[in-house]
Amino acid sequence: RTSSATARKFSSMKNQRGLGMLEMMISMALSLLAVTTMVVLMANTLGSGATTIQMSRLSQVLRASMQLMSRDLRRANFHSSFLNCFANVDCRDDLNIAAYVDTIHINDAGNCFWYWLDRDGNADLSDDPVGGFRFSTINGVGVIQMRTSGNAAANCDDYAGWEPITDPNTVDIISFNVSNSESYTETLSAAGDVQTVEKIRLNINGRMASNPSIQRELQDLILIRNDVQTAGS
Repeated sequence: RTSSATARKFSSMKNQRGLGMLEMMISMALSLLAVTTMVVLMANTLGSGATTIQMSRLSQVLRASMQLMSRDLRRANFHSSFLNCFANVDCRDDLNIAAYVDTIHINDAGNCFWYWLDRDGNADLSDDPVGGFRFSTINGVGVIQMRTSGNAAANCDDYAGWEPITDPNTVDIISFNVSNSESYTETLSAAGDVQTVEKIRLNINGRMASNPSIQRELQDLILIRNDVQTAGS
């Protein structure tokens, strides 16, 4: 019996073989595939998160720029003496401000506009900076600039008086377009008195300076609150 039991024991041990070379290679390949898949998924997740953050930052910059322009543009042509001009289409002439209070000025390229604004409310437009925004480039990167000084009629090609409101190190403005094609005039009286109702459409297209593939376009339609009235001939 002992000899028989010993023989069966050795026979059992003989049949218990380890992994062969083929099985080991298959196991390693499957493990490598699983690890690679996990790494790719993690990389995609992290990449998507970074892209989302950059897109959010780009949107924030463009919205802030649009909000700044919209808020200033809505008040264009404001004059503190307008309260005394109700139903008077000759108001600009009576106040001697016809040379100042006018329609919104847009350059031929459609990427710059300017206007007068009585910012300090002292009824004197000659001592207030002309309001305006334009598209320009700094070291090959597009920026939007704001007119911050100078009380003479603005020139979109002037060097002085303009400061960037977008950071060229962060955002590259691809294009900036201004249009008043949706503005219109309406007749006020039989004498031919008219009122100009101005609607200015702004369009900004920008991208991240560090990742040009991340782009965003934003537009807004601004209704000017201070309509310009003109007496008929």
